[in-house]
Amino acid sequence: MSMQGLKRVLGLPEVSFIAIGFTIGGGVFVLTGIVLKIAGPALPLAYALAVIPVFISMLPLAMLGSALPATGGNYRYPSRMVSPGLAFVGIWTYILASFIGQIPLYAIACARYLQVFFPEMSVELFSIGLLTVFFVINVLGIRFAAQIQGIMVVVLVAALISYAVKGTVVINPDNFQGFFQKGAGNIILGMALLTFTYMGSNSIIELGGEIKNPGKVIPRAFIIAFSLVAVIYIAMAITTVGIAPWRELAAYPEPLIEGSAICFGRPSTGFAFFIIGGAILAILTTLNALFIVGTKSLQVIIQDGILPAGMGKIHPRFGSAYLLLAIIWALSVAGVLSGFSLEAFASFAALGGMIIFVPVLVSSMMLPRCYPEQYRNSVFQLRGFWLYFCPAVGFIMVIFFSVVILAEMKSLLKIVLFFVFILSGILYYVLRKRWLLSQGIKLGDVMKREDWIS
Repeated sequence: MSMQGLKRVLGLPEVSFIAIGFTIGGGVFVLTGIVLKIAGPALPLAYALAVIPVFISMLPLAMLGSALPATGGNYRYPSRMVSPGLAFVGIWTYILASFIGQIPLYAIACARYLQVFFPEMSVELFSIGLLTVFFVINVLGIRFAAQIQGIMVVVLVAALISYAVKGTVVINPDNFQGFFQKGAGNIILGMALLTFTYMGSNSIIELGGEIKNPGKVIPRAFIIAFSLVAVIYIAMAITTVGIAPWRELAAYPEPLIEGSAICFGRPSTGFAFFIIGGAILAILTTLNALFIVGTKSLQVIIQDGILPAGMGKIHPRFGSAYLLLAIIWALSVAGVLSGFSLEAFASFAALGGMIIFVPVLVSSMMLPRCYPEQYRNSVFQLRGFWLYFCPAVGFIMVIFFSVVILAEMKSLLKIVLFFVFILSGILYYVLRKRWLLSQGIKLGDVMKREDWIS
């Protein structure tokens, strides 16, 4: 079995670090400037409002992780409660989003930030080197990767807090005048865009098989990650608006970086710490988390027979899926060398991240019917109205952002490429299902498996 050899080594601190690192990504540095132009001095309010729909839509995932802890939850939940075909296509799309989109996006973005200090550096060579480092870290085992994540998250949080705290010294209350001058519509639009900065913590449902006491740890890690990230984001937004007239700051390509220059001075140790410990580590923590969770659903897919068994081998010493990690590395390197723009990578990553969400939300509504005993005994439950309202919020978010992203692509080729990739996953599943049936194996039988973690 491809899942044998996984070790339960992650406690609440490690899972929380992974969730925080996954959530705080490069998006906060990009979107803060964009929303500052849209919402003006109401930027802190937009950040405060943005956490609400994301938190609500993540509650069903926390419930699933508490009631039925599982490795590869993004595939396992819908494959056992909805449809193995739908679950597989969701993960297939996630491959495009993560391995060919998000990982190259973050590697290249990190290299470009470092070019501030090393302008002659090759973006491609550095990106490939960075991917290789995280590949090796994760081959050495999830405990080691989680320890590295913990160190980076501590430094990252310290850098972001230092900006927020330092800003209180130079904040001018006059800069908050006309708080609602951009209007309610712009604040709502800004809120909608900022929801992206709170995405990512859903990744921890992939790690149930390697978490100690996952039924309690998973919902607690969700709450810790959301609470801490929301406080940091709002504090940073208050500093950003308060340190300079918002129109002046919004005129810069990277307002958050320019804001840190006002806070700390440029050049200065504080400014360098914010760029490296903040902007760069925000990217690196997300990059490491993508490697940590990237193999989990694929391992369950291999166990179910949809992908060849040999791909899921576990290293006998480190307990890592080293062949799958090598595939992730190779696909990500190909993405770096593909010549696609950062905008294209970001679009693929965002769309895939949205689509994988849908089957899991459907599973959350099926939980009481499919597994009533586990649902009743769960540490964290959604009942009555909330059982359907929370997934509905998630569905609305997915539809809204998918339409926005497709509209913003402005390239028929990219849109067609995305849908061709989805269709290729459907075609592969149909052909594999027929072949397995010829061998006497029915893929529909996976829905009868009771392979949850106790």
